[in-house]
Amino acid sequence: MNTEITIAVAQASVASKIDEIYEAAMARFPTYETVAHRAFCESMLQAFPDPQSTEGAQAFQYAIGEYGYLTPEEIAAEDAEASNDGICSHGLDFWTCPKGCFG
Repeated sequence: MNTEITIAVAQASVASKIDEIYEAAMARFPTYETVAHRAFCESMLQAFPDPQSTEGAQAFQYAIGEYGYLTPEEIAAEDAEASNDGICSHGLDFWTCPKGCFG
């Protein structure tokens, strides 16, 4: 089999797996975009625990480009900035967060 074809098939398989992870997160949290995105990011780390591997590097590159994957450090920085603006880690304000983040 041609090496280029093998690589293309592997990349398509990785992309398909990531698409499924994203769809599962969106189905689980359909009304909370921030929560769904965080679930997607966590699922990526579980599905591809070695981001330095060939498959992991391809996976995270695809996830960043297609779905805006954020690392745990980027999520923490985003949460800190949002908190300064009165937004909790669920992407909601004091009046709308059902989890009581501000209580």
